[in-house]
Formats: sequence, C-alpha cells, structure tokens
Amino acid sequence: MIEFTLFEFLSPQVFSTLIIITFLAIVFIVVGIKIKKLDPNKTPKGFILVCILVVETFNKMVRSYINEKPFRFFAPYLFTILIFLVFANTISLFGLTAPLSNLGVALTFSLMTFFIIKLAEFKYLGVVKKVDGLLGPVKPMAILMLPINLIGEISTPFSMGLRLFVNLMGGAVIATMVYAALHWTLGIFAGVILHAVFDIFFGLIQAFVFFMLTTVNISMASDA
Repeated sequence: MIEFTLFEFLSPQVFSTLIIITFLAIVFIVVGIKIKKLDPNKTPKGFILVCILVVETFNKMVRSYINEKPFRFFAPYLFTILIFLVFANTISLFGLTAPLSNLGVALTFSLMTFFIIKLAEFKYLGVVKKVDGLLGPVKPMAILMLPINLIGEISTPFSMGLRLFVNLMGGAVIATMVYAALHWTLGIFAGVILHAVFDIFFGLIQAFVFFMLTTVNISMASDA
C-alpha cells in the first residue's frame, strides 16, 4: 500500500545528518579549545596529536592543487565536507540511515559545490574572464559554444552529487539482493562482509572522490 504524507517531521536521512553535524561540532569545539591550551614546548599526545597530523596531511595535499590565497579561503570548506562525508558514508555501521541515500541531501551537496565553484571563478578569475571562457576561443562560434559551456557548468556539480547517491543506493540494493538470495545464516555472514565493503571501503572512497573532484574544480576555477 502506498502512503502519501504532506508533512513529515524528519526523514531518517535528515535525522542522521543532524546527528553527524552535532557530533562533529562538539568534537571540533573541544579540539579547538584543547589546541589553544597546548604548550608549544611540549609534544601533543593522544587524540589531539592525531587531529594535528590529519590536518597537516590535509593541508599538504590540498596545497599541491590550490594556490596559497585560495587555499586559505576554501580549505575550511573542503576539510568540512571531507570529514562530514567520511562519517555520512559510514554511519550505517551504527544503525543509522546514510544521509546521502536521500537524493535531496545528495543534490544539496551538488548545489553547495556549484556555488563554491562559481564563487571561486568570480572571486579569482573575474566576470570578464569567465564570460570570455564561456564564449570560447573562436568568437564566431560563440552562439554555439555558449549553451554547450553553460550545460557543462551545471552538469559537473550535479553529476558529483548524483554519484554519491547512486553509489550508496547501489550498495544497499546489492546487499539486499544478497540477503534475499542466501540462506538466513549465510546471509548474516555475507552481510558482515558486505557492510565492510560497502559501508567502509566504498563509503570512504566516495567521500575522497567527491572531495578531490571539488578540490580540482576549485583549483581550476581559481587559477588566474
């Protein structure tokens, strides 16, 4: 039976998103306070040391793609989406619904990425250079190249968000098919393996792929 609802308080995906945001906000605030209190003459230990190493590794990797000035502006956003997607794509291990299994949530990432890329273009390339790029190098062909380039401008971030949704849904469909095809006992054993593959391995890969695609697009958009 199909049920239609006009209003719903919170979908499972949005609830999971709020849980992740709240958790990360608390962790970031606590880590920030502890780092401010660090003694510069002493080597940090434990979880704080791990956090510092993660941030340093992130900075070195992103700096190899983005120049220093754009890096300082966009690095916080890139780090945030990377950490969020790592948790979002693996949160089903804790019994919660993956946020990106909702097409609306996935396309929200596309929308954010679109605005971030456009911001980089207009901030570092300028309106004149951007419009000139849309018209193409051969100006008599501008009437043909303009709509093609505009489609490319929209399709890039849209395909990135759609990739997140399709990969997570594909993993869920395959896991469900295996559960249904195998015996109950074997299904549990296979389920452990499938969760390890789809929820951890593929989930982390998709988070890294989206992060790298966003980084490369921002790099190209801010390369004046």
